[in-house]
Amino acid sequence: MELNDVRAFVRVVDSGSVSAAARALHITQSAVTKRLQRLEASLGAKLLDRTQRPVGLTAAGRSAVEKCRRLLNDMSDLRAAISNGHSVTLADVRIGVSHALGEVVLTEPLGAVREEFPRYGLRLTTGPSLDLLEQVRTSALDAAIILLPEADRLPAEVLGTALGKERLVILGPRKQQTRVRRIKDLEGVQWILNREGCGARAILQRELARAGIDVTAVVESATYELRLLLASQGRGLTLAPERLFRMSRSRSRLQILRVAGLHLPFTVWSVHRSSAELEPLLGRLNALLQTTLAKQPRSRDPRS
Repeated sequence: MELNDVRAFVRVVDSGSVSAAARALHITQSAVTKRLQRLEASLGAKLLDRTQRPVGLTAAGRSAVEKCRRLLNDMSDLRAAISNGHSVTLADVRIGVSHALGEVVLTEPLGAVREEFPRYGLRLTTGPSLDLLEQVRTSALDAAIILLPEADRLPAEVLGTALGKERLVILGPRKQQTRVRRIKDLEGVQWILNREGCGARAILQRELARAGIDVTAVVESATYELRLLLASQGRGLTLAPERLFRMSRSRSRLQILRVAGLHLPFTVWSVHRSSAELEPLLGRLNALLQTTLAKQPRSRDPRS
């Protein structure tokens, strides 16, 4: 097994396509494809479902991807230990950020932390909250900022700080009369959602399943702004944190659908494994995020 093959696999998963991975690795698409094929041959299993857009993981791929991440991280730490001539330090901090919180976390708060803690190299990744929580649990990430249903509890081996509250809202096109008043009115509705692994999608499925309603996703996308745009065009209903709706470019063309008996309160968590060295950095990041989350979001719609 070649490390470059492992690196190509992880890059394709993170970027969602072979072409994007090729650009990031500065090689051709055919070279990325060959590396993927070589890795799959060495493991004796297909890792990627190339029929999906973005590229999806097979069952074997889901089992392999975090182990591959840890392998690459371990090699990076080994090189650092040898080149420095002493034990590995936590100079690189791997932080995950939920898709729903990217715009809140990745701008001013992390920018301030970079300036205040220049000796740390922050390695950032975005993804669904449940996936990021599992990566913290398995030490593939040092910390993550995630969104979880209010009633959910953290795994015993993960430490966490509750930073604030977020409410998820159901959104539909403002130009259409959408007759959704009760949970039963959501039967047969087409949805525009994040992929499986998203905490918001999971709680929606759980709440509607109690009423005997299946959730049918006609579009799956990790990009909130795209989902809101498609919902504003009448392609289906979508689900988003109210904060992102208020900030969206599509806000003027969307309406919040109030559904009696359906409440989706979420908590913003900062989660991490135990690490005394990271406490000052994470403590500062948490304080900045609490201040940011307490502010009302500014709308991008000049008419509101």
